[in-house]
This record gives sequence, C-alpha cells and structure tokens, in this order.
Amino acid sequence: MTLLNIPGLLLWLVLIPLCIGLLPMQWIPREQRRGGVVLIAGYLIMLPLCWLVAVPCILFVKYYSFIPMVRIYTVVVLAAAALGVFLAVRAQRRGRPILQGISFSIPRLSWEERIGWLVFLGLVGLQLYKSFTLASFDGDDAEYVAQSLVTEESDTMYLIRPYTGGTTALDIRHSLAVLPVWIAYIGRMTGVHTTILSHSVLPFLLIPLTYLVYGGIGRHLLKKKKKYLPGFMVLMALLQIFGNVSIYTGETFFLTRTWQGKAVAVSFVIPMTILLLLWIFDREEGEKESPAMGLWMLLCLANMTAGVCTSMSVFLNAVMIGTAAFWMMAADRKLSILVKAGAACIPNAVYMLLYLFLRTGV
Repeated sequence: MTLLNIPGLLLWLVLIPLCIGLLPMQWIPREQRRGGVVLIAGYLIMLPLCWLVAVPCILFVKYYSFIPMVRIYTVVVLAAAALGVFLAVRAQRRGRPILQGISFSIPRLSWEERIGWLVFLGLVGLQLYKSFTLASFDGDDAEYVAQSLVTEESDTMYLIRPYTGGTTALDIRHSLAVLPVWIAYIGRMTGVHTTILSHSVLPFLLIPLTYLVYGGIGRHLLKKKKKYLPGFMVLMALLQIFGNVSIYTGETFFLTRTWQGKAVAVSFVIPMTILLLLWIFDREEGEKESPAMGLWMLLCLANMTAGVCTSMSVFLNAVMIGTAAFWMMAADRKLSILVKAGAACIPNAVYMLLYLFLRTGV
C-alpha cells in the first residue's frame, strides 16, 4: 500500500457510501438527517447490494464467478451513488433540501463538554493507533482474510479452501455471508492487498463508524440532557478498551477482530438495530406528521446487512426486533407495529430458508 492508494480508499470507503446514503434521507425524520447517519445509511445499502449481486454469482456462475460480480456490482454501486446525488440535487432545487437538518457549525459547548469530547477523541485515537500498530492475528483470519485473498487472486468465490488452497465444492456454510467478498472487491478496486486492507485500513473505518452509532444512541437517550453526551461516549470508549475480559466479548471482537463478519455484526449491526428501534418507537408513539417509514426501511436494510456479516446475526436480529415490537405493540395497543416489524424481517426469513435449502436440499 502506498500514498497513491489513499484517494481510491477515500472514494470507495467514504465518498461513494455518502452518496448512496442520500437515497433514503427524504423518508427519514429531519432530526435524524445528520452526516454520520448518511454515511451509516450508505453502508446499510452498499453491503446488502453486495449480497444481492454476489450470491447469485456464487450459486449460478461455476467458474471465475468473482469477475461478473465485480462488473455488475460496480455498475449497481455507481448507479446508486449517482441516484443519491440526483435526488439530493432535485430536492434542493425544489426547496426541500434533504440535508437541511445537518449543521456544519460547531455548537457552543461548556468547558466541561469540551474536555469530555477531547478525552473521548483521545481514547478513540488510542484505539486506532493500537489497532494499527498491534494488529491482532487469530485462527479465524485463516478463514476470513484468506477467503478474501483467495477470492481476489483466483477470481472464484467459495470454491477454494482458504486453509489449504485446494479446490472444493461450494462452501455453503460461509457462502451467504459475503463480507470477505466485499473486502476482496474493495481490494480489487483500490489496489490494496486484502490482508493490509483488513488489518490496517478497515479499523480506521469501522471503529469510527461504530462510535457514530453509539453517539446516536446516547443522543437519543440523553435528548433532554445532552451535556452528558461526552461523558456517555467516554464511558463507551472505556468499556471497549477494558472489555477484553475474555476472547468472546463484543469488545474483544471490536478491537482485535474488527474486520471479521462476527465483529461487524456485534459491534455495528446490532447497535444500529437498537438505535433504529429507539427512533422508530419514538416516532410511532409521537408525531404523526413525521412518519417512521424511512426508519423501517433502514431496519430492513440492517437485517440484510446482518446477513452479509454472518448467518448467526440474522436470527439474533429477528428475535430482538420481534421481542421489542411485541412489547411496543402491547404498550401502545397498535397491531401495525408488529406487522411492520414482521415486514422488516422478511429478508431474515428469506435468508434462513435459502440457507436451509442449500444445506439440506429440502
């Protein structure tokens, strides 16, 4: 990796997801339209698009399936980014700017809040520094990282054993969780080796992206006491740093396996699902003139993103959403909440049925 690769990384990991994230903004309540939400929405669309393109190529293209996947996915992603920009420009010309709620000015903060934010930024900087200089290697990398490398080098997907390099039948267990394929795609488009991309680049994206989600949760929970938000973020950062009490905690995965599908699911997808549920239920029982339909759409995309990461999170997300929707329905006596939650979980059901069919043939 050289300095010449940085513009490509910024293009594919920041600029294009930001453009794609503009797509659902017009259906999202104005108070949620922030720059960080746009970036998060971009990944909630970009990763499911990868699944929709990659899985058919895996199942129906026998040889060199990665080549058509790259070509089709590039067209789809660039079209989605162009559509997002088009919708934003059109809304601006019609006097209904999509990003009207986003403020780029620095709000007035007390000295306590400034100190809190500086401490938080220092803790995040420390995590990024340690993630880069003390890159962790574990047994799962022989599957995740090697799968990305094999995909890019051989132009096949899940037909070569990452442990030995020998050919094999289609790996059904891992073939529906296509995050390694997405990493291989980013490596192909940027010219960065997939191992370097996983261990040294993606933490600089996924760690801040996760804290954007935590910031949204804190902002929602502390909506009337926002002066405590810096303290909340410092607490979250400290929990991540000192949460390595075993190799199985989410904090351990967050900082030492940042690039793996399980880590992305537990650190990003599940917290984002919780944040969307908070927003949705707040809108459902609140103002009627600001519908939550756009948030339900993002929840459906979060479920699809869970499938990109790991099949386990597909089931966990569905259970969490169903439980939360049931209690909200009982509290507000609105059956429509449960119906919408069920509709948002349709991708989960499709994913599990497809997985069952591929494993058993039933």
